[in-house]
Amino acid sequence: MEKFKQALDDAINSWAKLSQEWEKNEDVLADVITEGYPFNKDFNEVLLDLINWRDQFLENQK
Repeated sequence: MEKFKQALDDAINSWAKLSQEWEKNEDVLADVITEGYPFNKDFNEVLLDLINWRDQFLENQK
């Protein structure tokens, strides 16, 4: 279970870094970045959903 928790934390950290880079480049590369975007939500909403899912998962493990 610890490996799963760590992998989830790593994924969230990676998404957070990607979000920062997205924001830095959005004005210049908006068309390129959003082309083929696979989610029906804003990128930051997906990140927040991952964080909430992790928090709920951890709470249920207590």
